[in-house]
Amino acid sequence: MAKTVLADEDGDLAHWRRLADGLVAGEGGVERGRMMSSDAVKFGGKVFAFYTTKGRFAGLGVRLGRDIDVFSLGLTDWEYLAPFKSKPPMMDWILIGSGDRARWPEMARFALDMMRGAAQLEAARKLGRK
Repeated sequence: MAKTVLADEDGDLAHWRRLADGLVAGEGGVERGRMMSSDAVKFGGKVFAFYTTKGRFAGLGVRLGRDIDVFSLGLTDWEYLAPFKSKPPMMDWILIGSGDRARWPEMARFALDMMRGAAQLEAARKLGRK
């Protein structure tokens, strides 16, 4: 019997699924979740990366924070996340398109590192208040 080939076997969705599965399996504390009805991965209960096909821009969404100079990352296919027509973009989130798909794993792990760093900083602040 012939194997059924999924149309997206080598496309963005398949790439996202492999990336998300690898993060969940290989990174402690990472689990699956949802972000605005899209498949996501989270750490400490907070989403740090997701995949979207909604809106005019499809791709990997990552939370890098407002302090990151996105232009210095050398991405060519990206934009700030702007899920609401009547509100400005969310400057701590970017969407990375297919043109930079090879960089998705690097950017997702960078976002995870940023999330871990923020969690460690918050834990240290709590210790300092006691």
